[in-house]
Amino acid sequence: MLAGAIVWGSALCVCTGACGRTGLTVDEQLLVVDAGDACPAGACASQGADCGKVDRACGAEFCGKCAPPQSCGGQGTPNRCGCEPTITCAESGAECGEILDGCDGILECGTCPDGETCGAAGPNKCGMGTCTAKSCADLAVECGKTSDGCSKIIECGGCTAPDVCGGGGVANVCGCTPVTCTDLDAACGPLSDTCGGTLDCGSCTPPNTCGVGGPNQCGCVPTTCGAEGAQCGSILDRCGGVLSCGTDCSEHSHHDEVSVCVGVGPTACSEEGQTCTPQTCAKLSAECGKANDGCANIIECGSCSPPDTCGGAGVPNHCGCTPKTCDGQGADCGTVPDGCGSTLECGSCPVDRACDAASHLCVTQN
Repeated sequence: MLAGAIVWGSALCVCTGACGRTGLTVDEQLLVVDAGDACPAGACASQGADCGKVDRACGAEFCGKCAPPQSCGGQGTPNRCGCEPTITCAESGAECGEILDGCDGILECGTCPDGETCGAAGPNKCGMGTCTAKSCADLAVECGKTSDGCSKIIECGGCTAPDVCGGGGVANVCGCTPVTCTDLDAACGPLSDTCGGTLDCGSCTPPNTCGVGGPNQCGCVPTTCGAEGAQCGSILDRCGGVLSCGTDCSEHSHHDEVSVCVGVGPTACSEEGQTCTPQTCAKLSAECGKANDGCANIIECGSCSPPDTCGGAGVPNHCGCTPKTCDGQGADCGTVPDGCGSTLECGSCPVDRACDAASHLCVTQN
């Protein structure tokens, strides 16, 4: 691992499985996860990545973030922390002493002619007279390397984890830039923001639940006819699809008395002479989606008007909407829509930063 890399191992992915279901939308199919699928960590290590995200068959894996002045891909290699020096003695106008190269490296810019002092005519400038070097305290610098105002680079100490020097976006100031739900490819649930706080990455739209599709991923594992004890007819698979559990009840029929399939989940062939009266959506109080009519048939009970979805508020067969969160939308500040017709207040920025109206992120003020 390169120096300056800070890694939080977090393998987050969604693996898909067809599951033999019918009646699913494309989006629903993408969210379905087969119980036997796996999404193991290790892609970062196998690809030599120490920052950013790397792709794999079952989703992305987050490999960490870099400590300033390094950045992810900063030396031209994707997913590797690095920094390309941007300053030279000539470009900076330094005639003598030490300067920083833009990557925490120190450049030696020579010495002054006899009788002149480095810094006497300004930092790293030769001149007559003397130069009084300043301390970290004099310069109000709390961490990292900086010039003493004359000719030397001085060390001003480190930071207490999880802070790193410049980590909040301000040079020579201890800080920490939190990761986001997007960084982690997290679709739901709580997660550490790696800076001592907690992210709320939102909820899943039923019938999906958080964690079924992998850590902090939405997914749904459908049931089977056998698991439900269903002998015949059609049943709901608990993930928005329909299972066909057979139609033949003839072996239970006798003479003129016909056996019929009855039930909702555990369906069964009726006793001889038993009948079944199908229920309607109204009698089932189902205003949307699919429902079982009690006679092993699936009926359609309508749809919802956006932004509502069927079961969206957590109540099956009822229209509702699950609001999005600030973290789930990557918003640090300002007012953003919650996806359900209302707005969210995502906080304010520190005094040295301003809220960008487009991204709703706190940015350094010019």
